[in-house]
Amino acid sequence: MQDYGRMLAAALRPGSRDHHVAAFERRFAAMVQCRHAIAAPSARLGLDLLLRRLDLPAGGEVIVAAFNYFVVIERLLAHGLRPVFADIRRDDLNVDAAALEGLVTPDTCAILATHMFGHPCRMGAIGDLAARRKLTLIEDCAHATGTTYRGRPVGGFGKAAIFSFSVMKLVTTFGGGMVTTNDDALAAGLREDLRQLPARAGLVEATRRFLKGAVMDAGTRTLPFTLGAWPALRLARRLRPNLQRDIMTQQPQRIRGWTPWGAAPLCGFQAALGRAQLERVAALADGRRQVAAWLDAALADCPGVQVLRPAEGAGGNALYYGVLADRAEELAEHLFHRGIDAETAEYCNCADLDIYREYARPCPLARDVQERIIRLPNNPGMTRGQVERVAAAIRAFYEPAGAPSAAAVLSHKTRSKAGGEPRASARADSPSDQRRIAQRDLAPTPISTRNV
Repeated sequence: MQDYGRMLAAALRPGSRDHHVAAFERRFAAMVQCRHAIAAPSARLGLDLLLRRLDLPAGGEVIVAAFNYFVVIERLLAHGLRPVFADIRRDDLNVDAAALEGLVTPDTCAILATHMFGHPCRMGAIGDLAARRKLTLIEDCAHATGTTYRGRPVGGFGKAAIFSFSVMKLVTTFGGGMVTTNDDALAAGLREDLRQLPARAGLVEATRRFLKGAVMDAGTRTLPFTLGAWPALRLARRLRPNLQRDIMTQQPQRIRGWTPWGAAPLCGFQAALGRAQLERVAALADGRRQVAAWLDAALADCPGVQVLRPAEGAGGNALYYGVLADRAEELAEHLFHRGIDAETAEYCNCADLDIYREYARPCPLARDVQERIIRLPNNPGMTRGQVERVAAAIRAFYEPAGAPSAAAVLSHKTRSKAGGEPRASARADSPSDQRRIAQRDLAPTPISTRNV
């Protein structure tokens, strides 16, 4: 709520917009350890302007992770570039750095490294390859504010990087993005392009952004979500089972005619909100990391589930907590009916999409991940008891009734490996207790990937 106060104060002082944006950019550049940070209305627009300014050769090949958000591929194609899909690793969902060398051809001009779910790519190997083969290295840090690799913040390993501040990100400005770079000429060019956007958002647009973001943000808080959003979501799912996916996920489609020139720059209140949150990035990430550690321990030997194992030296921000699960769609539905709002990811194996069949190549690991990935709740407000409730529900899905209970082992592991205070929930040391916890439909509160 203190951030809302800063936002309102910024909105009521229209002349302070440039001050707030410049302060936000300076603070972000310092955090990422780059010379320049350039605020953009969105990460998508930031990527678009970046691709314009990099002046990559028409028809040039860009190596990109096959498991990705299709919008990224659309921006490459819109700028006359050809995506070369690289398969990924199952352990962190990122490109397999060791396999990239074999994808480089005389037409390769760039590598776009995506830090999926906040897990950093192996930037040492990728950076070495880019330098050796004289390729432009771009980082997609949409998930990765606060992420480090071997102690160094992501966003400064290559020529430039993009960050996203949409509502569900670690730092949110209710829509917005940032481009970081150490290249003075590139930064100057991006700022010049941004000056071509509408001069100001205007009071109406600023108010719209504020109200839309505030409603979405407030709706993810535990009490409003429990009393309002969750019952509405359950009712809507009964009437239209795919409604949630239709609303939350943009289906892959050709959008190459999209143009950034109608977008208005970041508002002063958005920059003030972002700057306020930058002071708490470490704490925000630490809270998610703690919940992720509990989940790792609780699910380590769960049948049907593979916990992700990031690279050595990875300092992920734990923005999203994903596991690979057999029958992921069925598991998500099972959890939903037990008050746990898990999601199968909106990301897909772009190498298999019909709209990219011209660029198709075998990426079996990305295909497997698309079928098995599921995001579990890991908001920093979760308690140990809620983590055990999630784990118990997952085990109940895979373990047949009457099988020996793994809940006692789960309880021991979450206490011994993750540390922290004792469980908040009741004990679940017998098969009947485990099933009782897993089957509590709305008790005590729903647990969602959207809670913050």
